[in-house]
This record gives sequence, structure tokens and C-alpha cells, in this order.
Amino acid sequence: MTTGYFAELTRRLYEQGLTQEHTAALVAELADHAADSGTEPYAEFGQPAASARQLVAAGGPSDPDPGAERWVWTAGAYVDQAMMNRFGAQGWEIERVDRLGRFVSRRDPCASLRWEYRRDIVDRRNRSQHAASLAPDWEPCGRWLYLAYYKRPLAVTVGPAAALVEPPDRPARSAYFTRRL
Repeated sequence: MTTGYFAELTRRLYEQGLTQEHTAALVAELADHAADSGTEPYAEFGQPAASARQLVAAGGPSDPDPGAERWVWTAGAYVDQAMMNRFGAQGWEIERVDRLGRFVSRRDPCASLRWEYRRDIVDRRNRSQHAASLAPDWEPCGRWLYLAYYKRPLAVTVGPAAALVEPPDRPARSAYFTRRL
């Protein structure tokens, strides 16, 4: 029933004129929310047709920073936190972790900030409570299985020194694993 709801919502959003990329991101976010809350999508969001109309009327998902660079990458659990902080120091902000466990990142080449990340092991039932305990210092930026990821701008701890004048090029690789994995 849940899969049918999101398939119908996807179809309705396409009919309303949203792009495939925006539709996929929006539906994935709504599906994750429904899974986290444990609520049936019909009860949470209403009928797919009405929900699609409301989402499009509200402007649909929009890119707040159309000039931003985008980068999707992945890392094994033995190196993910080190890689997040390495790339955060280069101005890459993790927006979310997708269904495949990849880090969806962006960076504004004209006004980059350094980011700091942390990873915690959190049971699904305790995610909201755990995130609330870290707020306002840390903001959730994704989850994968039992791992919860959080971010904050480095400016919180170092001030204006967190700004990047000239960010380095995007890394050539998109996968980071250790032999241990």
C-alpha cells in the first residue's frame, strides 16, 4: 500500500510538471518521513492527487542555490566520518544521504563555508529524540540504516575563518572504501 501511494504521487507530480530529479528527491524525502513516523502515507499526506497539487502550488522543491556545484559520493563505514570532515573542510555541505547510502553534497563556488560532521549510531525509534538533544548545535543531514549523520558550519567554533576564499576542485573519485571493508 505504501509503495502504491508513492508511485501514484510520483505520477501526479510528473503530470503537474515537476522534473524527474525534483520529483524523485521530494518523493524520497516524503517516503523517509513516513517510514520514520510509522504513519500510513494517506493519513500523513492525504490523497496523492491533492498532495501533488499542494506541493506544486507551494512552489515544489526548488534549488535555493542554482549556481551551486553538486556532488554525490559514497564511503565505507570505516572512513565515512573522516571523509565527511575532509570534504567539509573543502566547503562541501551534505544535504542528505540518499536511499543507496550516498552523500548528496553541494558547494557554492562563490561563497563556500567549511563544514563539520559527526556520525552517531542511533536506533530508528530514538532518532528524533537524539536529534533534539543535539540541537541547536548540530543539524541532521541524513541517515543510513542505524547511522545518523549531523552537520554544522565550522563558523560555530572558529568564526569567520570558516569561509573559503578559493575552494579546491571537486575530488576526482566518488567512492571511498578501505581494504577492511
